Amino acid sequence: MVSHTHCFLRRFCRMVLTERLVDVQCSGSSTKNCAIKLGNVYCDGHAEHKSIGVFSHFHEDHIGAISECIGTYDVLLAHPLTFEGIEAVKPGMRYREQWVTHDYDSAYRFTDGSIRLLKANHIPGSSQIYVESGSTTMLYSGDFNYPDLQTRHAEYLVLDSTHGDPWVDGKTDRKSVKNRMFEYVENALTSNRQVVIQAPSGTLQEILRHFEIGYGRRLDDSVSFIMDKKQDRVLRQVYRAESKEFRHVIEYNTPESGALISRGEPCVVFVTGLVIDSSLIHMRKIMVDRFRFDKNEPAIIEIPGGCRFNLASHASINGIYSYIKDVDPKYVITDNSRSGYAVQLAKMIEQNFPNIRSEFRPYKPHKKSCTITQL
Repeated sequence: MVSHTHCFLRRFCRMVLTERLVDVQCSGSSTKNCAIKLGNVYCDGHAEHKSIGVFSHFHEDHIGAISECIGTYDVLLAHPLTFEGIEAVKPGMRYREQWVTHDYDSAYRFTDGSIRLLKANHIPGSSQIYVESGSTTMLYSGDFNYPDLQTRHAEYLVLDSTHGDPWVDGKTDRKSVKNRMFEYVENALTSNRQVVIQAPSGTLQEILRHFEIGYGRRLDDSVSFIMDKKQDRVLRQVYRAESKEFRHVIEYNTPESGALISRGEPCVVFVTGLVIDSSLIHMRKIMVDRFRFDKNEPAIIEIPGGCRFNLASHASINGIYSYIKDVDPKYVITDNSRSGYAVQLAKMIEQNFPNIRSEFRPYKPHKKSCTITQL
């Protein structure tokens, strides 16, 4: 019996066409973090001999190709907050003439059409990228969270499939979860327990901002905040207009922070790493996102030594389906360069939306190779 997966792959091995209008294009032998092609616009990656690039947000898996792009592209487009995050991570970028910052839903016009950045509700400045060229409309979702985002109809959709896993379908109220996190930290500090918070960059800064000005009151000023120098730069750049509201942040892994931690003084340590340093093991631990979040699970769960909080920074599988309904595309590509769920998600879209043609890109052959049908 021929497996469903084999049939799914074979379906896209029937025609040989040289150039795709919409694609996930990789440079060299790498199939990781590739450029998203929307006509003549290339998103979140580098493609040779091209002129226009756009970056959806400042997470490393989406901005890793910036140095290559600077050397070849004529224009690099980003939301102002995304650009501030990029500048914090890669200082000196603001002096490169290719950069153009653009607000949400405002058209940037170029020879072949226009580009709009649409709010993605992921981290500050995160954007979907919408391209119009003649009568053709194309959209790249980037990382997104449904439903608090902008949507537009597009004929072609390239879908980030980071949470294409059907087991990631829990619901959460971000503000409520951040409020409970504030209270959890406050209670831990009252009990003479230091706290370490593990979260991705961008989300980490959002949490710190909430602790300072989002909850309605601040943690006591005697509480020290400790953070890597680069992440502190991201905080100050992204929230530049509010930076005076934030207390001084002590640099992590310095004699000052080491002494403060060893003395047991009240502090919150903000880290992005998946592994906690041995000097922080005794602390009350908060883990944010980076785990499966099933619809039967609450957004806040106690774990050994701490608590798990889900802010749902990516769309759930049901959110992805709702997003597809809103966009109403004829063709969908799932990005197989950033997520292992792209293949499964493409099949699920095909099953749930019989009128939509879907495939994953790039195709990574195992034993046999073939040329995939053009969208």
